[in-house]
Amino acid sequence: MPVRIRARVIHSLRFALPTIISVYLLGALWNAADVFLLDDADPELGRASTFWFDERQWRIIALVVGAVVFLWKLGDISRSIPSWRYALLFSLWLAVASVWTAAAMMEREGWLAAGGVLFAVVSWLLYRRRLPGRPTHELRSPTAVAAEGGERDLR
Repeated sequence: MPVRIRARVIHSLRFALPTIISVYLLGALWNAADVFLLDDADPELGRASTFWFDERQWRIIALVVGAVVFLWKLGDISRSIPSWRYALLFSLWLAVASVWTAAAMMEREGWLAAGGVLFAVVSWLLYRRRLPGRPTHELRSPTAVAAEGGERDLR
């Protein structure tokens, strides 16, 4: 695999893998609390069957969100590579937003789901620059070679 492509794949995996894990874990924890503590189980299935049915849905959601993040991060343009801490905080933020939105939609509260999405977007835009380990942005690839002759003159 060429070095540039390998670096982009590693960069994308740095975000996608923690996202899959955090969305799944937070979704499964919410599911367990909803079914066992709040007693929101299907009466015909029982608690355990309801939990395992919903757990399977969270696995699918986590994999889809992780795939989207992987493809999204393949196109990142930055001068430096973000830290693992930054990627973990990103994945936790995405997990909270996903669970909040899914829980609101399951309760048929569309306004609460829309509010959760709006809050997630605004909070990320406002606070992402304050997170430790964030990359510095520049209009070039983190794996690009240094500018050659004529390119330097254009900058």
